[in-house]
Amino acid sequence: MPSEAQPIGALSRSGLKIKKLSELSEPVLESFYTEVLTPAFPPDELITWDELRGAAADLGPGALVLDGETPLGGMLGEIYPRSGVLLLSYIAVRADARGRGIGQTLLTDVIPQWRAAIRPSLVIAEIEDPRFHQPNVYGDPAARLRLYQRTGSRLLPMPFFQPSLRPGIPRVFDMLLICPGETMPTVPARTVSAFLDEYFELCEGSEARIVDPDYQELRRFAERGDGDRLPLWPLDRVREIPRFTEAG
Repeated sequence: MPSEAQPIGALSRSGLKIKKLSELSEPVLESFYTEVLTPAFPPDELITWDELRGAAADLGPGALVLDGETPLGGMLGEIYPRSGVLLLSYIAVRADARGRGIGQTLLTDVIPQWRAAIRPSLVIAEIEDPRFHQPNVYGDPAARLRLYQRTGSRLLPMPFFQPSLRPGIPRVFDMLLICPGETMPTVPARTVSAFLDEYFELCEGSEARIVDPDYQELRRFAERGDGDRLPLWPLDRVREIPRFTEAG
């Protein structure tokens, strides 16, 4: 990751810097949480402040774009060690800083550096399906999809729902899984399935993974590839993804 003295890409022309989570003071990190992340994600999809602070302490992958000490945007990732997957958990830009190339720089410049440093088996992101999530106070799902499309993301050909992030928080349905910056036409189905098992077990416990009918159906979607591979689609094929129907 670039240090404060090494801004990258188009951001350098506007004097902005990119810093790793480990380089941030707690007040700057808290400002990122309250002023950038919280306005961009509904509570059902958002980690807590304590979880973000813990991720920074554990040196998880993360990058913030700063104007001086003011965070304008950022991207957070999580490593799932059993599957080797890097989940792109969050990418967000302040509403008054959009259109300055911040999100595009994070996706096109930072993710390749994470790939080189971490060497994940796969990079995955979860996003709202714009067919079913309308623009709201948290942002525009269709605009997010266009950003990922411009930066070379590919679509896993399956519906998705986000697990409950903590007790009392519902699952989030009508989601999509994409692979940012992936150049291969297919990915190992076993890797995707292993990631789903790991993700849901971490969030909801092993019982939900083993006996929950919705999860079992989601798992079957992940296994519907060509042999042991899942194809990756252009994002404009999102209209071909079936809508997930809850068992209840």
